[in-house]
Parts: sequence; structure tokens; C-alpha cells
Amino acid sequence: MRRTRNRILAGLLCGAMALNMGACGQDDSGRGESGQIHFTATSINLPDNVNFMEDDIYKAYNEKFNFTYELTNITWETWDEGDRIWIISGDMPDMLFWNFNLKDYKSYTSQGLLKPLPEDLEEKYPNLAAAMEKTGIAGYLKSVDPENKLYMIPNVIYLNPPTETTDIILDPKVLHYRKDWAKAVGIDVGETITTEQVAELAKAFIEKDPGGNGAGKTIGLTATPGNMDAVFVQSHNAFFNQFYKGADGKYVWGGFDDSTLEGVKELRKYYEMGVIDPDYYAFKGKEHYEKFDSGIAGMFFDGASGANVNERFQSFARMNKDINPSDAIGLSVVVGADGVYRGEQNVINYWAGLLFRPDLDDEVLECILSILDYSCTEEGQRLIHLGIEGKDFTLDGDEITVTREKDANGEFVSIADLYPSYNFFFTKAVLPDDWSAHDPSLPKAVLEQAMNMFHVKERAAELVEPDYDVVLFDGEQKLKFPISINEIITEIVVSGDDVDKRWEIFKKDNAKTVQGVLDEINEALAK
Repeated sequence: MRRTRNRILAGLLCGAMALNMGACGQDDSGRGESGQIHFTATSINLPDNVNFMEDDIYKAYNEKFNFTYELTNITWETWDEGDRIWIISGDMPDMLFWNFNLKDYKSYTSQGLLKPLPEDLEEKYPNLAAAMEKTGIAGYLKSVDPENKLYMIPNVIYLNPPTETTDIILDPKVLHYRKDWAKAVGIDVGETITTEQVAELAKAFIEKDPGGNGAGKTIGLTATPGNMDAVFVQSHNAFFNQFYKGADGKYVWGGFDDSTLEGVKELRKYYEMGVIDPDYYAFKGKEHYEKFDSGIAGMFFDGASGANVNERFQSFARMNKDINPSDAIGLSVVVGADGVYRGEQNVINYWAGLLFRPDLDDEVLECILSILDYSCTEEGQRLIHLGIEGKDFTLDGDEITVTREKDANGEFVSIADLYPSYNFFFTKAVLPDDWSAHDPSLPKAVLEQAMNMFHVKERAAELVEPDYDVVLFDGEQKLKFPISINEIITEIVVSGDDVDKRWEIFKKDNAKTVQGVLDEINEALAK
């Protein structure tokens, strides 16, 4: 049944791909009549009905590397299954944008379904190699390969992490709050804020109604269920939703920790007090943004990269044309009662990767690697994210002045709208998060505010190096682990039942499942 389903889906993929790259299985990579290198590749959510070889970003790349490419769009819904079919069937494009998992990686490489990267990659492509090293995962994958080979280019999130003292990647989420409301209710919010202070601020917003919503209509704190857990539960236990190594060298599951229960109790307390959005448990998307922008909610908790903060400021400004978002919105790092920041742990500096078909011509691979190597340079990143020097920006030493056109709201037009090929280049080898940390097209005040949050976190955090062994561990029990601690927490918080009794039932019902995973992990990894 599975094989039949895969054949049907493969057929459908072939039909769709024929529009972009000829018949399925056709290997049309290599040199064209003009001597150009040609290759096929995939990207997520490419725009429709555009030519990716007509704009000036592509042309600038082509002048350097003399290539053409055919791009195939993949969607979030079909990404994993589509890539799997391509790889197993031997019909994959020359370069595949892949959602990495270690079990499949080992399976594909052991069957010869992928092309290994050249052993001299560090010498020939030093910029790419440096970016890959920053991911941490490239070296790990080589170390666990029987022949010490690497078959994937992991895309680095931060070439230069937005921190001052560490390269450890920090959880980007912070509290966004109405700074003007806080001033109106007489509460001074600092760069860090405890969970108790969050609740006090929310209570003041509700009772004093600085937004003028009317009695009972103001929401103190809103967020998605997962982010609400991050505020209250994670502030008690950084590993509340992870397997981690305890002080004795044995692995445990944070979901059963006493500190996790304490966080759940605090979340329940503030939920029952009414300072938390009563409908948060049902959120599926961006409801918290809408409530904040419309002036109903005084705080929300979410990601705060430079680009994210700017987007939130712009969205707020569109809904509140008479209010300057810089005057109205503040950011603060949520810490525990002891002042320690406990963001998500084991955040690895990569997302997704690039794979190559096993029979890809070496000359074509060399061209692709050269393109990626250039993309990892400062000049390459400026080309991708700023456009054409002299047209879209000027460079005077290290000083960049953005000159590209603006829209009716006075915001710079998106590079993706001006240059469709951006949609390919911006997720290859280096992800856009890195650029977001120093993007000169963002308002300086917004960027500085966002980056300062990372600096505050590293000063307030107990920094722990990522544990690649447990994060990437591919044991069967761990891969099948069915418990979503976030869902359990939400159910307990909104149920109205006695928390301690529900917690004991939860632990009793799931003890065997958790222990099975721990036995598997400890047998393989504990020292």
C-alpha cells in the first residue's frame, strides 16, 4: 500500500515538475551550448509565473560563475514526502533543499543515494567551509560517518551570532509590551522582567485600562499556547520539553521535573487570576498579533529578530496611524524569580540543508559550491539582501546607505519583489536571520533594540553548549515519542482540575513510555 501510494505521488510530482525541468528523471545538468554550467534545484515557496534568470541579482552571479538553473517549487505540505520520493527513486534534482533528519541521512548515505562533498572543500571553498563549521552539525555528521564523509551542506542561521561573549545561539523570543501603557500606569519596565512582574503589569493594564477599551475588555498578556509555556514554565525549567543530561551523567526528561510542575502551577495561577488571555489555548496562528495591534492586549510573547521586530512595528503602525511604534512598544527579557534567563536550550545554529544527486557531474558540483562559497562572503550577502551596488545601495568603507525604491508607506520595497532570484539565493548556505541582525535597511533604533535583547539574555543566562548527541539521537523510541508536554500543560491549566492530582495521573500514565526512551538514550549515550 505504501509503495503504491509513493508511486502515485511520484507520478504527480513528475507531472508538476515537467513544467519546470522536463520529464522526471531527465538529467539535463552539465554544460549547455554556450559553455554555461546548467543545474536543477529546489526551493520552498517560490513565487509563481516569474523568470529567475532575468533580474540583476542572477545576472551578477552569472557574470561570475557562468551558469543557468531551473528551479522547482516545493511547498511546506509536500516537502518531506516529496524529497523522500525524489531521493529514493533516484530522480532528485541536482541540488535538493532538504529538511534534515539523522535517521534518513544515515539511510540515504549508506545506500549511496547522495553525492559526498569533496574532501578538499575547506581549501577550495573556505567561506562556505567556515559557514558550515559555524553550524556545529557539519563536523558532527562527519564524525559519525564510517568513512568520515559529509553529504549535506547545513544552512547556517548566524554566520555572526548577535551576541557579544558567546557563539551559543540564544532563543529569540522576548516580551513585547505597550511601553506607553506602562508609563501611564506608573510601572517602569527594565531590560529584564520576572514572571511575577509580567503578571503585575498585566493586572495594571486590565484594571487601569490605559487603552480606553472599557471595563473588562483589556487583555493583559496574550500568546500562543507554546509561547505562554515559554513565559511561565520555561522560566522555571529551561529543559521542560527536552531530554537532557543530569548532573550524574544520566539523561532525564524535563517534562517530569518538579520545576516543570512549579511552572505549570504559576501559569494556572495567573490564568485563573485573569491576567492571561482567556482564549490563548485555542490560538492557531497570529491572533496574539491582532489583539496587540488593535489595542486590546497590552503584551505578547514572540520572536524578536531584527526583521521580526521591524515587522511588528510596521504592523502596529498600520493599525495605529497616530501612534509612533517606537514610543509605544518596548521589549524585555523574561527571567525567573532568581533573575536567570532560561530560554529554549539546544538551539543549533542551522536549519535544513542542501543535498546533491549521487551521479552529479563533478564540474557542476564545483560550480554550485563556488556559487555557495561566494554567497557566504560579505559581498555575496550584500548582493542577495541589498541588490545592486550603485543602484540599490552605496558603500563607503563599511558604511552602507540603502537607496532602493520605497513603497507608498515609505518602507523599502522588498528585495524579493524587485529581484525574483532572491527567493532562491536567500536560503542557500546562509539563512536570512544572519542578515537580519545587521540589516541597514531596518530602522537603526529598531535594530539596536532587537539586538540588545540578545545581549541582555547572554548576561542573564546560564549558557549551556548544545548537546548534539541527544538532539540528533535517532533511536526508535525517541523518534516515536508521542507526548507533547505543551499540550499536556495547556489541558491541565484550562481544565480547572487540581493541578497536583492531574500531574500525578499524567506521570503515572506516561511513566513507561518515558522510561523506554530514557533507557534507549542512556544505553547509547550516558557515560
